Amino acid sequence: MKKIKTTYLLIAMLLGTLASCISNDDDTVTLYDDAAITYFSLGTMNRYVNGVKSTYAGRAYLFHIDQATHTIYNTDSLPVGTDVKHVICAMSTYNNSRPFVISEDATYMTYYSGSDSIDFTKPRTFRVVSSSGNGYTDYTVKINVHKEDPNAFVWEKMADIPVMTGLRTIAYKGRIYVFGNEGGATKAYYTEDGSTWTSTALPTIADANAWQNAVANEDSLYIMDGTTVYRSHDAATWNKDESLLPEGITLQRLLGASTTEVYAQATNGSLITKYCDDQLPAWIEAEDETESRFDDLPSQDFTMVTFPMNLSDSTDYVLMAGNKKTGDNWNSHLWRRIVDYSETGIESLLVEYLNTLIEGKNDYPEWIRKWTYLDRANDHRYDLPALENIQVVWYDDVLLAFGGKGLNDKTIDPLRKIYKSRDNGITWKEDTSYSMPPAKGDSTFNSAATSFSATTIDGYIWIVCAGTGEVWRGRLNRVAWED
Repeated sequence: MKKIKTTYLLIAMLLGTLASCISNDDDTVTLYDDAAITYFSLGTMNRYVNGVKSTYAGRAYLFHIDQATHTIYNTDSLPVGTDVKHVICAMSTYNNSRPFVISEDATYMTYYSGSDSIDFTKPRTFRVVSSSGNGYTDYTVKINVHKEDPNAFVWEKMADIPVMTGLRTIAYKGRIYVFGNEGGATKAYYTEDGSTWTSTALPTIADANAWQNAVANEDSLYIMDGTTVYRSHDAATWNKDESLLPEGITLQRLLGASTTEVYAQATNGSLITKYCDDQLPAWIEAEDETESRFDDLPSQDFTMVTFPMNLSDSTDYVLMAGNKKTGDNWNSHLWRRIVDYSETGIESLLVEYLNTLIEGKNDYPEWIRKWTYLDRANDHRYDLPALENIQVVWYDDVLLAFGGKGLNDKTIDPLRKIYKSRDNGITWKEDTSYSMPPAKGDSTFNSAATSFSATTIDGYIWIVCAGTGEVWRGRLNRVAWED
C-alpha cells in the first residue's frame, strides 16, 4: 500500500504538471529537469523551560544550504528546550521543482505544502522533483538545538592539588601552573585538564614565599627569589635573568605581565617594567601621570590582568588592582597601562631610549609614562569593593572580580559575590548571572576563602584554594562553546 501511495503521488504531480502545459497559441510553458532547494527557514517555534511555554520566531535562525553535499542545517543552534518534534518550515525551490518529505522509515513520501508539522528530532530527508518529472535531488535537513542553557554558569570540581598555605595560579601555554608554599618551601605544579597535577622543576629557591613573585608573559615564566629573577620557557629549565636594572633600583615584588612585558614594584615604591626582547633586555622605571607620585598604589592583595584591546591590533590593556588602608577605611586602588607591542611600537622606542642612556642621559621620555591611576568617583558608588585577596579576571569580554571577606563591609562573605566591569575597570556592579562554586555543607572551598587564586583559560575560570587543595573549574556555557 505504501508503494502504491508513492506511485499515486508521483502520478498526481505529473498530471498537475501536464495540465499546466496546456496552452493556447499565445502561451508556452517550459519544463526543467533540474531540482534544488534554494531557501529554508522555520516558522514559529515552541520552547519549554521548567514547564513554562514560550514562543519565538524560527526564521531568526539562518539555515545553511550546502549544494555540494545536499545538506541543510543551522550553524547557530536553537535555544535549549525548543520543541523540534512539531515544526513547520518554509522553503523555496529552483525552477518550480516540487518538495516532498520522505517518511522516517524511508518507505514513502508526501508532498510538503508548508502547513504540515514535521518531527525533526532526527535528521529528515526532503526530495525535490523537477518540474519535468525527469530528475530529483535529496536533501538531509538537520536542526541543531542547544543541550545546555547558554547563560548558565556551571562549576565542576577537579582533582585536588597538594595542600599549600599560599599560592598563585597562572595560565601559560595551555596549562594551569600553581606556585605555592608547601611545607615551608616554594613548590610548583601544573595540569592540562585538571585530572592530575604534575610537579614542576624550579631553580634553587631559599624564600618559601617566592611563589608570590611568579608571573608569565607570552613566552616565559618568571619567579623571583629575594632580588634574583629566574626565567624559563618550559617550566623545566630555569636561568637567571640578567636584564639591565636602572642604577640604584632594587626589585621588591613581581606584579604581573602582559604579552611582551613584566611588571614589578621597586623598593623605592615606583613601578618598573621589564621589556622582554632578548636583544634589548632592560628594566625601566615608570613615571606617574598623576600628582600623587604612586601614593595611590595598593599596599596589599595585588592582582593583575591583561587582555587585548578592542579594535587595536597588537595592543594590551593591563589592569592592576589591590587594597590600601587610608585612615580607618580600606579602599581598592586600580591602575591601568596600555601597551602597543607591534614592530613599530615599543621596540623602536626602546632602542631610542637605550641609546640616550648610553649617551649619559636619563630623562624618561613621554612614551614611558603609561601607568594611569583610575581615580574613584567622589560618592564611591561604583567602586570595586575592598575584598581580602581580591582576584580580577578577564572573562566573556568583561572584567570579573571576587575575593574573600569584605575588609570594610563585614556582611560580604568570602567567595559569594562576583562584581563586573564593562568599562575596563572604571565602574563595578554586582552581577548575579555569574555564580561561585556551590556550597555543600561545610565545604572546604569556603573555609579556604582567605587564600586562593584564580585565572582563566579556554573559556573556563579556575579557582585553586590554599589550605585544602581544592580546585574548581567554572564556565558560562556559551563562552565555552565560542572557544
